[in-house]
Amino acid sequence: MLLCLRIALSLELFSGTTSFPQNIETIKISGTAAGVSTRYIGAVEGNINFDIKDLQDLGINTYRIYGGMSRWEPEDDDGKYGWPEIAQIKANPNMINWAHWDKMMTEPPNGSDYWWSGKPGTVWEGNARTIFSSLKQAKIRPVVSIRNVDNSWKPSWDLQLNPPRNQEDWNEWWEQVFATVYWLNVRNDYRVDDWEIHNEPDNRAQGWGGTRADYFELVKVASDAIDFVYKTYLPARTYRIHGPKTVAAIGLLLLCRKFLVISILSMSTTTMQIFLTTPAKCAAGCRELLLLTLRFGWGNGEVMKLAITIFL
Repeated sequence: MLLCLRIALSLELFSGTTSFPQNIETIKISGTAAGVSTRYIGAVEGNINFDIKDLQDLGINTYRIYGGMSRWEPEDDDGKYGWPEIAQIKANPNMINWAHWDKMMTEPPNGSDYWWSGKPGTVWEGNARTIFSSLKQAKIRPVVSIRNVDNSWKPSWDLQLNPPRNQEDWNEWWEQVFATVYWLNVRNDYRVDDWEIHNEPDNRAQGWGGTRADYFELVKVASDAIDFVYKTYLPARTYRIHGPKTVAAIGLLLLCRKFLVISILSMSTTTMQIFLTTPAKCAAGCRELLLLTLRFGWGNGEVMKLAITIFL
């Protein structure tokens, strides 16, 4: 199990109102604290064992989970590609084959929610219900990564929407995101409010087959599905979409900037993730991100609150 230290840093950046030639702007850094650190220490799941007592003993209060189609929809849940349409699901969520979802979350193949990531007999035996109910009872916050394709480029039926190209592809992706969020929080009440869209989209080995622009569209559509669930069924709840872990700091900055530009997040804080190995790299990474932010700027009087999540 990879342990990770989550440190939330709040940076409030805003450009000055004075106009300068050649698009030069003044960026002021506020000396006023934007809030209190969330102080999370977390773990990324492993497939060999899941024991809530281990997490509690270590003081873990955040748990990152790899969700997505390879895990919970290895075959098209209704057998008809591109159906139902997004508008149909919005009008009636029971257009989704919930019997499929209930079975995958309760009676997974080979008796393990990790059936997709290891050989039978070598992975933890248990279902998704056990994982999420245990985390809720222990007040440990899940961060669920939703992926169309995993790092083994599975499921095979889903490769045609990696990346999505037509409306049928987008229907399948929107349904996957909606179904995941709805099943965990509306059909059940597991209190999962933290989401990540794919993992390392700038690293092809992790399964993403599209360009950066394609990824932005993937996030935009996923955000619409997540936002619809909360606004329609959970209006009193707050959700967070975490920026993905990337392999390059510049990729991190560009992803964060894009999130803000296309206004896909219905919250005041964008959470980005940095994976580092030592305290020195942690400090260097934060400094590099800040310098990149100052270099590229947000401009036009924009205010950005950036919560940086650092995994050690």
